[in-house]
Amino acid sequence: MHELSIELVELIVPWVEMVGIVVVLWGAIEGLIKLLLRIKSTLAKAPDLTPISHIRAAIGEKTALGLDFFLAGDIIQTIMVPSWESLAMLGGIVVIRTVIAFFLNKDLRELSGK
Repeated sequence: MHELSIELVELIVPWVEMVGIVVVLWGAIEGLIKLLLRIKSTLAKAPDLTPISHIRAAIGEKTALGLDFFLAGDIIQTIMVPSWESLAMLGGIVVIRTVIAFFLNKDLRELSGK
């Protein structure tokens, strides 16, 4: 049964991490499109400019969500195949991603004015 669980985790974890990649790409593409529209508006001297803070918020929200998916994949994998090395690596990853998520969320709160 444990071997079946390990095989299942080996199938699931890459998909969970792929969702994280898709979400981060979604944010990057959305931010790029909004930036290009802003540049176009600037060149056309149109008054309707998307604030840079909205562009940053769009990218930041998706990046934070993508990091959550990456972390979920790492946690699932470590739970199923624990070793001291994998636990130490997960601990380091959790610390790094927690710090990144903290500052992303702080920036998002500041950008939204809350």
